[in-house]
Amino acid sequence: MGWPGRFLVEGYRRLLLHPRYGIWVLVASLAYILSPIDLSPDLLPLLGQIDDVALIVLMVSALTQWLSQRFTPEEPMSEAGGEDPSSAAQQTIDVNATTVDAD
Repeated sequence: MGWPGRFLVEGYRRLLLHPRYGIWVLVASLAYILSPIDLSPDLLPLLGQIDDVALIVLMVSALTQWLSQRFTPEEPMSEAGGEDPSSAAQQTIDVNATTVDAD
C-alpha cells in the first residue's frame, strides 16, 4: 500500500480509537455501509463492493485493537518500578537438554 493509502488507514484508526470522536466515526461508517450512496456504486460488479468491504475490514481491525487494549490485563509492577521478580521467575524456564540414545 502506498503512502496515501497508509495515511488514510492510520488516520481512520486514530479517529476510531479517539475517546471523543470514535463513536461518531463508527456511526458514520455504519451509515455509509448501509447507505445506497457510495463512492463506487454497488451496481457495478465487484467494484461496487470494494469500498464497503474495505471499510468493514478497517472497522473490525480498529475495534479488535481497541478491545484488546481495553481488556488486556496489565503486568504487575514492583515498588521500584521494575517487573515483579517473583512473576519474572515464574515465567522463565531454564532447560539444559541433552540427548539420550536408547541403544
